[in-house]
Amino acid sequence: MNNLKTYILASCALLGLVAFADDTTKPKMTAADRLAKLGGFVVYPNSQKGSVAFIDTQEAVDVSSDFEEIIGHFRRQVPVKINYAKAEAGEPKALKNNAKANFAVVFISDSAQPPSVIVPEERYAVVNFAKYTTGLKLPADEAKYKRRCARAALKAFVLLCGGGSSRYPGHVASAQTPQELDFAHDKLPIDIQDSVKKYLGAAGVTPVKRTIYQRACQEGWAPPPTNDVQRAIWNKVHAIPDKPITIEFDPKKDK
Repeated sequence: MNNLKTYILASCALLGLVAFADDTTKPKMTAADRLAKLGGFVVYPNSQKGSVAFIDTQEAVDVSSDFEEIIGHFRRQVPVKINYAKAEAGEPKALKNNAKANFAVVFISDSAQPPSVIVPEERYAVVNFAKYTTGLKLPADEAKYKRRCARAALKAFVLLCGGGSSRYPGHVASAQTPQELDFAHDKLPIDIQDSVKKYLGAAGVTPVKRTIYQRACQEGWAPPPTNDVQRAIWNKVHAIPDKPITIEFDPKKDK
C-alpha cells in the first residue's frame, strides 16, 4: 500500500514537472504581439481638431531642441496638435491669429517685461526668457538655461489651459521660482493631463483618438487593409455568414 502511494505521488510530481517544462518552452505573447494580431492601431477620422502654437520671437537663446523634447512628453500624454515656429516680434493675439491656432504661447526676451503673462480671455500667454536667468552663470550654464526656459514655456501653457492645480507636487506648473524649474518634472501628473484635456476640448482642441483595427472593422469605418493581418480581419468581419439567419413568415402572427 505504501509503495502504491509512493508511486502515485511520484507520478503526479513527474506530470507536474512535464507540464511546467512544456509551459516554459512556450514563447510568451507580448503586448506588441497581441496588438499586431488585432491589426494594430488606426486613428478615428477627424478626431484631432484645433491646434496650439508655440511662437518663438526671441533670439537670445535657442530652445528648439529642449522644447521639442519636453513638449514631446505632453504630446504622448495628450496628443493634440502642437506647432512650434519662429516668427518676428508682434502683438501676441495677432501672432496667434496668424498661426491659425486656438491657443498660443509666445516666447520673448525683454528685461523690461514681466516673467510671464497669462491672458485666458484671448487664449494666449507670453513667456519672457530674459527673466529666467536667476542664479545662472552664462554662458557656462547655457544648457540649464535652455532647459529652464523650455519648462517655463510648458508651465505657461498648462496655466493658460486650466491645469495649474494638482494633488502631486514637483511638476512644472507647481514651480514658484526659476530655480525650482530646474528640478521640476517634465511629465505632467494625471490630474493635470485631465484638466488640460477637458479645457482644450471645450475650446475645440481635441486629441487624436485611436482604436485597434479589428474594432474599427466591427464599427464599420476601418480604412482598407494594408497588410496580411488586417486583410484577414477585414475579410472575416465582412464575410457573408455561411448560415444566414432566416425568418419564416407566419400568416397568423404577421398580419
